[in-house]
Amino acid sequence: RPPVLLFRRISGWRCLGYFPFSPRRRSQGGGGLHFVCTSSTHSEPKRTHLQMLVLLSGVIGGFTSVIASNVEALNLAQTSPLVFVLVAGLFAAVVMAILNYTRPQFLKSKPKKNNFEPRQLVEEVDGRDKGTPDAWIKRDPSLIRLTGRHPFNCEPPLKDLLDAGFITPTKIHFVRNHGKVPKIKWEDHKVTVKGLVNNPRVFTMDEIVSLPSHELPVTFPCAGNRRKEENMVKKGLGFSWGAAAHATSVWKGVRLSTLLKECGLKTKEEGAKFVCFRGPKKELPKGKDGSYGTSIAIDRAMQDNWDVILAYEQNGKPLAPDHGFPLRIIIPGFIGGRMVKWLQHIEVTSKESENHFHYYDNRVLPSEVTAERANEQDWWHNPDFIINDINIQSAIRSPEHKEIVTPTEGTYTVRGYAFAGGGRKVIRAEVSLDEGRTWTLATIKRFEADWYKKHGTVEQQRNYDSRGKHWCWVHWSIDLEKKALCGAKELRCRAWDQDHNTQPLHIAWNVMGMLNNSSYRLRIHETKTESGETGFWFEHPCLAGPQPGGWMVPEEEVRAQALYASLGGIDPRKVPDEKFTVADIEKRNKEEKGVWVAIDGLVFDASSVLAEQPPKGVEITIGGTTFAQDFAGLSKPKEVTLTNKYQGGKLACKGKLSK
Repeated sequence: RPPVLLFRRISGWRCLGYFPFSPRRRSQGGGGLHFVCTSSTHSEPKRTHLQMLVLLSGVIGGFTSVIASNVEALNLAQTSPLVFVLVAGLFAAVVMAILNYTRPQFLKSKPKKNNFEPRQLVEEVDGRDKGTPDAWIKRDPSLIRLTGRHPFNCEPPLKDLLDAGFITPTKIHFVRNHGKVPKIKWEDHKVTVKGLVNNPRVFTMDEIVSLPSHELPVTFPCAGNRRKEENMVKKGLGFSWGAAAHATSVWKGVRLSTLLKECGLKTKEEGAKFVCFRGPKKELPKGKDGSYGTSIAIDRAMQDNWDVILAYEQNGKPLAPDHGFPLRIIIPGFIGGRMVKWLQHIEVTSKESENHFHYYDNRVLPSEVTAERANEQDWWHNPDFIINDINIQSAIRSPEHKEIVTPTEGTYTVRGYAFAGGGRKVIRAEVSLDEGRTWTLATIKRFEADWYKKHGTVEQQRNYDSRGKHWCWVHWSIDLEKKALCGAKELRCRAWDQDHNTQPLHIAWNVMGMLNNSSYRLRIHETKTESGETGFWFEHPCLAGPQPGGWMVPEEEVRAQALYASLGGIDPRKVPDEKFTVADIEKRNKEEKGVWVAIDGLVFDASSVLAEQPPKGVEITIGGTTFAQDFAGLSKPKEVTLTNKYQGGKLACKGKLSK
């Protein structure tokens, strides 16, 4: 037993069992301890582990055989067999420790070669993607596009998200892309690990897949989930997410801690305090190197109960292009903005990431701080306002927007979702029919524990209840009397987590429109059904993206105002009544000074950006893009400047485009 413990202490390997030394076989050779060993990070021996096992058995067997055959010569006839075991075990532990540290070539197993392709989710390319850099990706056309044709940012209809059940089908998982999706081949992709590690390495994807894997279900949202409600209060910096900008998938990959241990992570005392990640360089128009990056604290990265993984599978198959093929980081409990896709670079550092998007995105600034003030006074670098863990959240799926309920006898089932961050458990969901003065408990349906019972490893099944981490959403429902429901002016919901955090009654506006978790409110209006009966229809606060409707959007301005609030540009109430054709604009540009263009159906004076008419014509589509993609042959700097000025309302509007 002591050699077993010593071997485990020195080599870092775990012994699952052993067979004691047999004195009867000592003279025959081949006696000694036999170990079944595994890495301390996984419960299944890998190929390299078996090689170590064979080598260890040979070392011990050979050592004891030599001693046994020379008992008389060495004056050891009276020595207890246990002494042989102790000495042999000590010798083997030292040898194994040296080999485990140096890993000579003969012990290294070649990883299995894989030929994974990026996963396509539907059969055909959506017509809206044709002519864009993402025309090679096949996307579900039912997804609600929030930023025009490109880049691709979307969410599913809320009813589709909940009706799909616990695990969200990959094809309707929300997507947040800042630019075009990079085309990456599995066999070419590499991940560099550097910084405060003893052995910096470059991993191939096959090498990453060969490491011990970890699989679990995780819910995460975009930090802008329900941002459109904030944009209806006051237009902020972001586009208008609805209430379905979140999803739940089963992710499989290698623990980040495993990868860092492979590289010999340095200690905190040596400065290792953060782990920084980034995707491909020159992917985006902002930042020093055009990459998307961020960082997390080293404790979150290294403690296995936080379940941080580098994922290469989603819902049992290789990642889709929009979700980071071939590799992305998954940080349970965090917002999606920290889960870098197309992961290429990992660096252990003494300070947070310096990437542009780590500071200028995913912040909740005080309500009084405008974009101009944030830039002038540099609020972006204040560490107090960074977003990492998700806050408590809930919303209502049923009744749907514009659904009609008649006040007959019986009950109506109100349904919704709730989730929380940081591994905190959702402990209750409740609804109110009197504008938040009193609340009634709903029934919560949980899925996570059942998933582990059916699909988890033995270790996951054993430890799920004791680890105190809850990474997934819940569904809730409550049966209300139809007469009571229809007699109310509004229906609200809210949820609570295990730390007794709940949702506020009102929106706390912030310039980035993030972490809006005010109680979700449906207004109730009397109407007549097709049969002439009195009924009551339910109005959600607003619908995702440019979709019209919702009590937060004035009905007489629904379409134009919703588009303006979601995509930027010019307030439709300030558009002149004059109309121009394309021919009118081109003629004017030839005969007079300055350049006019037609953007998204409106005519603007773009002289502050353009010195001459665009080479491919004056009609331009911008929509909700964060940088240009269909700009009539303009150079990239001109595209970006034109987009920023258009969406910021800095171009003088001259009228409407007439076909």
